Amino acid sequence: MGSPSTIDTPVPVSGRTDRREVSNCTVSVILPTFNEAQNIPILVARLQDLLAELDYEIIIVDDDSPDHTWEIAAELSRQYARVLSVRRVDERGLSSAVLTGMHLARGRALVVMDADLQHDESATLDLIAPILAGEADVVVGSREADGGSYGDWNRWRRTVSWGGKQLAQRLLGTQVSDPMSGFFAVSQTRFQAVEPLVNPRGFKILLEFLARGDRPRVREVGYEFRDRLHGATKMSGSVAGSYLLALLDLVLGRMVSATFTAYALVGLIGAIVRLTGLYVLTETGFANAGLIAFELSVLTNYWLNNRFTFAPLARRGSRLLSGLVPFHLIALHGLMVQVGIAATLGDGSSGILENAWWIQLLGIGVATAGNFLGNQRITWRPSVAS
Repeated sequence: MGSPSTIDTPVPVSGRTDRREVSNCTVSVILPTFNEAQNIPILVARLQDLLAELDYEIIIVDDDSPDHTWEIAAELSRQYARVLSVRRVDERGLSSAVLTGMHLARGRALVVMDADLQHDESATLDLIAPILAGEADVVVGSREADGGSYGDWNRWRRTVSWGGKQLAQRLLGTQVSDPMSGFFAVSQTRFQAVEPLVNPRGFKILLEFLARGDRPRVREVGYEFRDRLHGATKMSGSVAGSYLLALLDLVLGRMVSATFTAYALVGLIGAIVRLTGLYVLTETGFANAGLIAFELSVLTNYWLNNRFTFAPLARRGSRLLSGLVPFHLIALHGLMVQVGIAATLGDGSSGILENAWWIQLLGIGVATAGNFLGNQRITWRPSVAS
């Protein structure tokens, strides 16, 4: 498909300042896109009108959208000198797209917003003002702050957002009213300071700029969340899983991989499924209750890991089914590891569950670590994701 990233360099337009000649512009607006072909021309036009009196640039980073958003972005970059478009053909993910844009940005203030027109672009000037004045390092566009609103969100989405807010505030110690916001601004200085620490796989990259490095000076600006005009929402269970992984990484990342932590938690759920299934099936007289319970736990673990733990590399379509083969083999290997440790360290006459607790924990720990590495390198390696 070509190189990992294709940059469509803007062509100078008569009467306009070429983006390439702006060595230190006032504001860079980064727009990560995926399937926003209908929305991106509208947003770019609105931003150009809004920022006309400033030295600005607009950077569109598209993840090779099936609806050819990247073609629209490339045309905009040819038409307008202050627009740069980047087409990423071998990378995926909101946070890494934002970081790609920030690495190219020249602005003193870096604004991140969705391209679906749900973020009120008119709040951009209020976002950058404290940064340009040297009064803040991060300014959050908040649906919770004065003047902010969730618009027509239903009760379920409000509940999910409230839960995400509570988790972030308690785990990270931040008092930001809307830590799940995707509309925010950071200073170039803050970006440069924390960039080496930022996890590019995170979903809500705002959390990275709030929690990494020294505690930043933070301001909030209220804005009203609008309804999407074109396209479909990207909110899903995998998005929620990515958010939880981001929180785990910020809390535990220096000690243990957040992905491994999620994998271990999924394994715990699988163990509960297995034991519960074994008890119920045994009590009801099913033959091969142990085998059926094991299969139930494997299927549960596979579904949860695909949807949450390895969400950025999730298997889909026919690859979802084909992934069950390596996952099963790795699960069987883990079971053999547990049996082997029990046979080696136990008294030789008891089953796995009858051994001393520390032998059981050791077997589970070694098997979990081995299964994680196996699935990371085989089942969900990047080359097989779709």
